[in-house]
Amino acid sequence: QTHELIKPDLIKRAADYLRRAETVLCMGQGGSMVLADEAAHLFSTTYPKFFAVADDHFQISRAAIGVPGDVILYFSYSGATRALMDLIPIAHARKLILILITRFPNSPGAQQADLVLQCGANESALQLGSAEARIAQICLLEILHTEMCRHDMKTIEERKQAIVDALACKHI
Repeated sequence: QTHELIKPDLIKRAADYLRRAETVLCMGQGGSMVLADEAAHLFSTTYPKFFAVADDHFQISRAAIGVPGDVILYFSYSGATRALMDLIPIAHARKLILILITRFPNSPGAQQADLVLQCGANESALQLGSAEARIAQICLLEILHTEMCRHDMKTIEERKQAIVDALACKHI
């Protein structure tokens, strides 16, 4: 389902926003925050400007001091959580770019996001973060990360090698 929903032009636009941003805040609630943490981890190995922000009060606080062009990468399967809807007006007032990763492109959050990346895997109300939905989001993250990295492979390889070298002391 995700493969059918991915739009290469939107992936390229999202990657451009992420590359140009001074700071990228990865956010979500509940199980979606697990994916936001995963995104911050994945991207921070190549771009040091990615940060996970879990608490919804802290999310609003970080958005309130953001600078124009910063990006919020928000994960919400439903696209209709109170935390997301509370965050949107602050993000817009600060001229932050909101990229929403969701299943529902017509959700209230998607209607107000600057860019929507849709991912598949239908789940029932009783599933609450199914493995299929998470895998779909991780697949989308990998595609987005690859699109970002392909523009400057030399720098990316240097950063990854620096991390490998720094973490070498952690292995026996």
